[in-house]
Amino acid sequence: MKSAFRINRDLILVLIITLVLGGYTAQANAKQSLFETFKPIIVIDPGHGGQDGGARGSDGTLEKTVTLQLARLIATKLEPDFKVMLTRTDDYAVELDQRTAAANHLKADVFVAIHTGGSFVHSTIGTAIFYYRNSSGPDPTRDNPSSGNPQRQRGNRPILWKNVQNSHIPHSRTLAGMIAARLQGLSALQSRIEGAQLAVLQGAAMPAVLIEVGYLTNPAEEKNLRDQGFLLDLAEHISLGIEDFLAQHKK
Repeated sequence: MKSAFRINRDLILVLIITLVLGGYTAQANAKQSLFETFKPIIVIDPGHGGQDGGARGSDGTLEKTVTLQLARLIATKLEPDFKVMLTRTDDYAVELDQRTAAANHLKADVFVAIHTGGSFVHSTIGTAIFYYRNSSGPDPTRDNPSSGNPQRQRGNRPILWKNVQNSHIPHSRTLAGMIAARLQGLSALQSRIEGAQLAVLQGAAMPAVLIEVGYLTNPAEEKNLRDQGFLLDLAEHISLGIEDFLAQHKK
């Protein structure tokens, strides 16, 4: 009888401990889920993909490859503290308007498009960070291999959420400035900030920028953009610029 009583008592103790620990675990999971819910959302858009390779370096480096590699590295840097989504995770095409549409559906806090530059003048170097700016011209959309022309990629179909970026332009300009300030820490880069009517930015309902991270058509910069260590440094500085912006512009 004593043995049976001892077994029952031990079983009850095990059940109590299990319930208590289960309660703590459920509470911890609930807190973690709540924390995840309030994390800022960042959408990174690796330019081009699929049959659209973008700019091409003299050694055959494709823009679509560099942008995806860099976007993945930026996501890795940011993910501990932010929710990060890539508009493409492999080598496939994504329609121009669907890139910002994905960010809008997620109610993202920031949209960052990643591109490289391309120029017929092979000595052209440096990074450029673009924010959206309206123009009064008849067709002011910038047409180059980096940013993409909506007429080339979408025919004559309308862009979703056209011009919703207008109300976010001041913050987009600030975001561009903060990323540029961080990129100054990479001595190999010369960064400039420009406003342009880029189709990929005009439908973003949040602060949005497009970064050209160097010219693949410049042999020295192509070599840098093929180097994993350089891409890691680049991802680090871009991530810090995004973090700087979000720290000052909390919802």
